[in-house]
Amino acid sequence: MNSRKPSVLIVEDDEAALFGYERFLSKSGFHIRAASNLAEARNVLQGERFQAMLLDLKLPDGNSIDWIPDIKATRPELPIIVITGTSDIPTAVKAMKNGAENFLTKPLEMDHVRNTLEKAVVVDTLRRRDIAHQRQEEKNQPYFGTSNAITQVLEFARVAAVNDTVVLLQGETGTGKGVLSRWIHEGSQRSNEPFVNLNCSSLKGDLLRSELFGHTKGAFTSAIKDREGLVEVADGGTLFLDEIGDMDIDVQAQLLTAIEERSFRRVGENKVRKSDFRLICATNRNLAKATEEGTFRRDLYYRICVFPIHLPALRDCTEDVTGFAEYFLRSFGYPHLPLSSDVLRVLKGYSWPGNVRELRNMLERAILLSGGLPLTPAHFPGLEIQAPVSVSKSDSMSLYEMERQHIQQVLGEYGGDKNKACKALGISLSALYRRLEKFEKVA
Repeated sequence: MNSRKPSVLIVEDDEAALFGYERFLSKSGFHIRAASNLAEARNVLQGERFQAMLLDLKLPDGNSIDWIPDIKATRPELPIIVITGTSDIPTAVKAMKNGAENFLTKPLEMDHVRNTLEKAVVVDTLRRRDIAHQRQEEKNQPYFGTSNAITQVLEFARVAAVNDTVVLLQGETGTGKGVLSRWIHEGSQRSNEPFVNLNCSSLKGDLLRSELFGHTKGAFTSAIKDREGLVEVADGGTLFLDEIGDMDIDVQAQLLTAIEERSFRRVGENKVRKSDFRLICATNRNLAKATEEGTFRRDLYYRICVFPIHLPALRDCTEDVTGFAEYFLRSFGYPHLPLSSDVLRVLKGYSWPGNVRELRNMLERAILLSGGLPLTPAHFPGLEIQAPVSVSKSDSMSLYEMERQHIQQVLGEYGGDKNKACKALGISLSALYRRLEKFEKVA
């Protein structure tokens, strides 16, 4: 569970009572924000996330019972405990029908208030976990391999998990950066809070800015209602930004502010909002080189490169191919394990330019081709050509040449359609273009 103090909003117009609540509950381990009327409370609730609310029913600018449905419409997970006099219990019951979780009658017994809020915080945590993750009952632990290189990666990842620092995952496309980022989150103190991910290469300009920071109604043509950004959704949890090297440079400046100050503004809004998120980034690019070329901000690079972890390519960890193959096949429900030595020879002899993702895709295709029968080298068309039973010095093929031939073969299979070829290879379009450019230069 997150170690920060649970935050509670108290809406109460009696200054003496409010002082007493703040003093007692602060000593009891809560972070308290206060508002003395509905207008002030609405403003505070817009900019911050709370884990519980103490709400007096009678306030100078209205009866708060009518506000409860509006709160629940935008913050369904927020537990609301109403405060009322003994003569207003029927009103308190109505408030609960409107969405409040509980009510307390004045004069309040402070130990009871504390216990009620502690239970409310638990309710908030459970609701946020269910809403954010939408998990199934159980998830299998991911497989990362057992090679020395991977063992070192996992040691770094464990250190990252128990700390709250910014992490930068580096490595080629398909090496498992997204899987490792979630694994770090699941092993952290924020594991019961949201894990929110965004691929920065899929959106540009205002669309990316809106996705990150949110927008207000009317901020642009398609903004038909207010919308939370992912920075806001990740409050208390982890924000994973994949392919951060592809982020527009003007959006990078806003992200840097959000990281350093834990504050941001929605598109079309001047109000400053707060979010306590943990940041994990990933890239297949050389960000140090990108800073020299002016495509990535140097100050942002230094800010996110606090704890870098490099994931090796699968071709550099061939001893892990067997483990990955059998892990994926078990996840597909494939019954014919272990794999034959001929199939393993084919799989280990290939360079896997698309890394673990390509291996998974190839195995899935092989199962379809096998029709439920045991896998053979024939179910991996193209691979067996590049992994002969014995290779002499005279006919050996470099990893570079194997990769070049395989990519050209896949492109040929799809009539030169690069998008379809990328899906088959398990790599991004930008990665394919970089490889093709490399092949041209060497040729």
